[in-house]
This record gives sequence, C-alpha cells and structure tokens, in this order.
Amino acid sequence: MGKNSIYKDARLLSKYISITIIGILFLLFLLITIVGLIFVGINIKPVNADSNEQVIVEVNPNTTTEMLSHQLADKKIIRNVTIFKYYLKLNNISSFQAGEYKFSPSMSPREIAKSLESGKVYLKTAIQFDVKEGSNLELIAGIIEENTSISREAFLKKMRDLDYIKKFQKKYPDMLTDEVLNKNLRYPLEGYFAPSTYQFSKSDVSIDDITNEMLKETYNSTYKIYKDNGGFKFTSNYEEKKITFPEYLTLTSMVELEMKKMTDKSRYVSMLINRIENNPQIALNSDATVRYATKKEPNESISEEDYKDNSKYNTYVNKGLPSGPISNVSDETARTTINPPKTEYYYYTKSKSGKILFAETLKEQEKNREK
Repeated sequence: MGKNSIYKDARLLSKYISITIIGILFLLFLLITIVGLIFVGINIKPVNADSNEQVIVEVNPNTTTEMLSHQLADKKIIRNVTIFKYYLKLNNISSFQAGEYKFSPSMSPREIAKSLESGKVYLKTAIQFDVKEGSNLELIAGIIEENTSISREAFLKKMRDLDYIKKFQKKYPDMLTDEVLNKNLRYPLEGYFAPSTYQFSKSDVSIDDITNEMLKETYNSTYKIYKDNGGFKFTSNYEEKKITFPEYLTLTSMVELEMKKMTDKSRYVSMLINRIENNPQIALNSDATVRYATKKEPNESISEEDYKDNSKYNTYVNKGLPSGPISNVSDETARTTINPPKTEYYYYTKSKSGKILFAETLKEQEKNREK
C-alpha cells in the first residue's frame, strides 16, 4: 500500500471523526434546546390554573426583582424564581408601585407582570415612614408619632412593658432571648428595630402592627447576617470564642454611632474586642454610650459630669460592654463587623483633620494625638 493511499485513508478517517463530533454536538445542542424550551414552557404556566385562592403580597418601595421573585415563589404564586426574574427583565419591569397586591396561583407570569407594571394594587400604602441607621427607640417613637395616631409616650410605654415584650419572644425566640429582659436595659427592644422604609396599608395602624413589622425586618436583616455567619466569632488566646446576638447587637450599635468609614468600623470593633478580652482593665470609653446614658443629642457637647454618670450604659465608668444596644444598625455595618480583623489595637484618636488613627501602645497613641 502506497503512502498516498495511507494519507488518503487518514484524511477520510479524520473527516469522518470531525463530522461525527459535529453531529453529536449538534444533537446535544438540539437536546438542550428542547429540554430548555420544555422547562421554560412549564414554568411560565400558572402554578394551578384551577385555583380560586387569593393571596395578598406586600411590595415595599425598596423591594427588588430578586426579593419579589422569592416572595412570590414562597407564597406558591410562581413556579420558578429564575424564570420569573428573566421574564421581568426581558419586559423591562424593574420598579413596582408600592402597596398590597392580590395574586392567585391561577395567574401566569405574564398576568402577574402586567399587574405589577400597571401598579394595580389591592391596597395602596396609607402610612409610610423611614427609620435611619443609628436611630434609638426614643427617636423612632417620635417618627411614629409624626406619621401615625400613636403618641410617642404610648409607644414607649409598651416598649417598657416586659409582658408585652414576652409576647414577641415567643415569635422570635432565637433573636429575642431572655437577655432582653435584663432589668438594667432602658428598653428591651432597643436596637431591634432595623433601619428601613416601613409601609402600612391601613391608616389605623397599631403598636402591634409596627412592632411586628420592625422585628420582622430586623430578623431578616441584622439577625440573618449574624445567623448566616454562624454567630460573631473571634480568637482570644488561641481559642475561638463566640458572643450572643444581644451582645453582638450591643457591640455593633457602638460601632454604628462611633465610626463612619467601613475600614474604621472593622478596626474599631477589633479594638473593642482586644480591650474586652485581653486588657479588661481598660474601659471602652465610647462617647456614644455616654450620650445614650445621659440622653444627649449627637450635636450636644458632653460635660465632665456626663462622663461620670453612673448609668450601666456609660462605658467610661463601667468596664466591658454597656447594658445593651444603644441604636439600630445598618446591614453594611453588620456585615463589616461580623468578622473582625485580627489586630493589636487598643487605642484610637482623631487627628486634627478628623482622620481616625489607631494605635497598639500608649506611646504610639501619644504620637497620634499630636497629628
């Protein structure tokens, strides 16, 4: 057999293999396309075309497509989160009229999207107010009074009622542990009303309605961050330690009020842990706790007498953490502080330009004070 014949056979074999591979790839592509079309076809159908059930779904101003898709899937209104998200995206639907919508498992994604796009709400928002990060309960009570028929004092009275608090402990036992019943706390639920835009469809909203909604928001934000991380963990003397959620919320609320930049927040929480664990004779010396103890506004100056106030919240007089949280916290702060970096910081000061300078020793701290 000549060389030309061998080369010819090799080329034919190579051609045959190439055609076979292309054919297989084409068949695979065709199969994937068919399966994909079947999958999409199934998931754009109603969950139950014969259903007469009506389900109320609340949509807030800050509700994203991701959040809404999961909400509808959880309530068995849509079949598939991903398919519904892409359906909305393909139809350029990304913002929704706030309010309460009435949906049914018998509705198709197209009908649901049309309702969202037109803003066809079942009940429109009657009351809406914003709670910002770093807000304490007394500030929140004032916001509630301004936007509802509930007086500031009536709200705060409920917030001091331990029997009232215990009712919510049953609903959120993991988040609201018995630590919230500490007699040294000014308000058991201080810090547990997360920053958000709160909406209610009825104008005669009750204290129960507001408390329920705010605790739910905290459970799905601050507490979720803590829980998903497996708690707040740190290493001390080569041993991993963990603090409870109320302790974490207390620590993080101090960070929220003391520091503005994220990098400073993570270093500051590391510094606080170092003082508590490795050098407990050093007080935490948080001005924010003094303001809370003496009910001073952020723009009010702190006097020498204020620093000596014997409140359990005052971290200049008492060692370790204050009695409890002193404000709510943002998700950003919660995520930044949940895994503190390992540092040797024990001190900090502000430079003349306002920059936060951390130090490992008193000598370094003195030098920073001159900057």
